[in-house]
Formats: sequence, structure tokens, C-alpha cells
Amino acid sequence: MKHKYSLASVLLALLTTGCILSCGDSTGNEQRTEADATGTGTETAAVTEDPELEDGLPEVDMDGWMFRMGIYGIEERQEQTIVDGQTGNIVNDAVYSKLTTVEERFNVDIVMAESAINTDDSTTVMRNAIMAGDDIAELVQGHDIGFANCALEGLFLNVCDIPYLDFSKPWWPDATLESMTVADQMYMMFNNISYNNLASTRVVFFNKTLLQSLDVEFPYQLVYDGEWTLDKMLELKAYGYKDLNGNGQQDENDQYGFINPTYYYCWFEPFRVEPYKKDKNGDLYYEVDLDKISTLTEKFYSLIFDEGGYLAAATDNSDSEKIAHTIFAEGRSMFSYTALGKAVTYYANSDVVYGVLPMPKYDESQDTYYGGSTDRPIAVPVTVTADMNNLGIIIEALNAEGYKQVYPAYYEIAMKTRYADQTDDANMLDLAHDNVIISFTYLNGDYKSIYNILLETLFKANNPSTDVASWCAKNEKTQTARVEKLQEFYDENRS
Repeated sequence: MKHKYSLASVLLALLTTGCILSCGDSTGNEQRTEADATGTGTETAAVTEDPELEDGLPEVDMDGWMFRMGIYGIEERQEQTIVDGQTGNIVNDAVYSKLTTVEERFNVDIVMAESAINTDDSTTVMRNAIMAGDDIAELVQGHDIGFANCALEGLFLNVCDIPYLDFSKPWWPDATLESMTVADQMYMMFNNISYNNLASTRVVFFNKTLLQSLDVEFPYQLVYDGEWTLDKMLELKAYGYKDLNGNGQQDENDQYGFINPTYYYCWFEPFRVEPYKKDKNGDLYYEVDLDKISTLTEKFYSLIFDEGGYLAAATDNSDSEKIAHTIFAEGRSMFSYTALGKAVTYYANSDVVYGVLPMPKYDESQDTYYGGSTDRPIAVPVTVTADMNNLGIIIEALNAEGYKQVYPAYYEIAMKTRYADQTDDANMLDLAHDNVIISFTYLNGDYKSIYNILLETLFKANNPSTDVASWCAKNEKTQTARVEKLQEFYDENRS
């Protein structure tokens, strides 16, 4: 069993030493400076010194080896993995410290690969270079489904064959490893080399002030007791609606129990209903748990369309997202389910006092809470010519340092840790982060699986419905064919 690395214990240590946090009052409503909210102050995140988090790597002098990272995407994506120097931003400086710690320890020079500079293309540049046989980088990172399709073309090495990667360590999420591994093969990594893994993890934000005004207890204890379920969130969100502008219509100016934009990333992951399944031999097959997915869809429908729910409809997803997150940031919604990174984008500079919870369980019999994520995968091109031992050491070291240094720093910014409930919120985030899962179905569904488009199709219709059975019947043939194609790939690459 993996060592449970508790973010709450790190925050407690920081509080004790007075490194970066200051105590709040009992209501958690104290004022913060602008630098506190944005993370542009000069503080630095503490580096944990837990002996149980030793990576166990050999001390090797790599003689100035240039380790190239091909991070394909916009600048914001790249900076989640590699930065050039310190800026005074807590998260940026933690990323920089991650890099320099590894560089100094092993005498390597970690740089951005030339092919990834000045491009926001996630797959085409990389794909064409690898297909041409070019040794472009030791690691590449890009769009999730695009990379999954590249993996099926044989462009990446099997991560399971790389030395020194210790999957028992907490910087390798168990649920994601299980999801991504088929017949001892895994071609994409999702871990803490980049903090996109954390920023993309979905959680339930809740408005502490609004819950207090409605005489609703914070759900922390429900989570601890294993009683935080979808039915419980449905029950609570019904208290939230209020027609603030008095026009007798539900619109973006009112108050709600739950709000959501018109997309549904990571709604099924926390309930482990993968239609692309694996048997004990690692063979894939397609099977839909129609009863459970139908029940989930009905509950999701109630969450959004019934009393207290609101779908922030707009002409495109970006406008819809802005409306939904503005409602929460202005203190007009009890709950919102979204990526942790949205707190940095929309909530960190707002006056809303918020907490975080994992997505609820399906029911109390579910084994634990999970955090769905749409992390951007990291892979090793088949054209790499580096020494495999050195490659594995640097991958593992970057992963470990990202976990120990960047995770606490990002949490501080995203969750405004100067609030009195910071230990509870840290525990909640631990539940989501430690059980983060990347859906094998979503990643390999080529944009067409239940995880990719079911809810969008049903809920965006002129008459939103929960007719999962009809959708599944219509798409069964193409989905079965997709799984058969995946099986052929893994069969061809069995050792």
C-alpha cells in the first residue's frame, strides 16, 4: 500500500514554522492582499523533508546531459512543466525549483526541445517528426486524445519497460495506473512532472458563506463518514435557488444550488463505469453498465435542470464557462463542479469564500472518492536515443520533485489557504488527488465514447433527455469496433 502523503500535514508544518501561511479567524473571512490572491508575492513554497518520500534513485553524474522536453501547447501549458527562471510567483518558482533540484543532483541540463518552441500545436509537429525518424526529445507532452491516437500509431515507448520508474510511489496515482495499463503496456504517463495533472483534476467547489446563510453545514463530515453521495448533493442544492432580480425566470442573474457550463468533462470517471473494460488477462471488451449509467445520467439531469440547478447556456463553451464561473465567483451558487485550475482563473481574486470537496459517491457502498482529470499526457518517443537508465532516473526524479514541491505550492494559490478550514480543504483535495483517474475510455474513444459525448448529446438537445439506452444502441457498433482496434494494437505489442 502506498504511503499516504498528506497535504494537510504539510500545511500544518508550514503553519507551525510560519513559512508561508498566516492563521485565519474562526469564520475564515479575513482579508488578503492582492499578492496573496494571485501568488505574485515573494514567498516560496516549502520543500517537504519526509523520509518516507525518498525516491530511492542512484546518485549518478550525467556529465551535463541535455534532457529535452517537447511540451507542445500554448505557453500556459508549457509553464506547467518547464520554466526559465524565478519570477516571485509561488507556483512558477516551485516549478523552477523542481527543475533545478534535479539538474543539480544529476548534473543534467533540462531544456525545452527546439521543435516545441513557438508552437501551440499539440500533435502534428511532433507526429510528423517522429514519423520521419527524428530524435526530437526525451519526453513529449500534448493533447490527450491526440496523443492517444499517436500511441496507437506506435509512436511512443512502453513506459513499463523504462528502468527506475517506481509505480508504488505516491507520485504515480494508483487509479490512473490501473486505468492506463493494458497487458503490461502503458504508453502515456500522467503524474506530477507537470502540475496540469492537479490543475485538471475536477472537484466540487462550495460557497461557504452561502451555505452558512442557508443554515447548511459544510459537507466535510459527510465526506469523512463516507456519506457524501450524489443524492446528498441533490438534496442540498435544492435549497439554493433565489430569484434575485424578481423577473419570475431563471437566468444568469439569479442564485442557484448548482451551476454548470455546457460541457461535462469528468462526470463519469468518479463512478468507475468504464465501458472499455479489461479482463484478468488484459484483453479489452466493450460492455455498458446501462442501469448504472442511466441512473447517473438521471441524477446529473436533476442536478442541472431540476430545482436549484442551472445550465449556463451560451453560443459556445467558452462563453458558457465564463457565465457559470462568474455566477460562482460572485457568490451566487452553492456548488460548482469544475477543474481545480478554474479556481486560479476565476475564483482566486474574487470575494467568494469557497471550500473544496471530491465529487460525491454513487452511493455509500462505493469504495472511495475519485477525482476525474483531463491531464495532458507525457510520453517517450520511439525515436529517442538516450540511455534508458538515465532517462528513467530523470523521469522519476522530476515526478517526485513535482509532487513534493509543486503540489503544495499550487494548492496554496488555488485554495487561498489562509482560511480557517484549510486542513479540511487540504484533506478533501488529497482524496481527489490521491485517487485521480484518467479514463481509458475517454482517452481512447477518439471523441466518440460515452465519456466524450453522451451528456453533451442528451443535454444539449432542444428537449434535454436521459435516454441513455437509445444512444448506446445507436453507437454500439462503432464503439465495439473501436475497442477491437485497441485490442489489436495491444496484442501486436505483447512481450
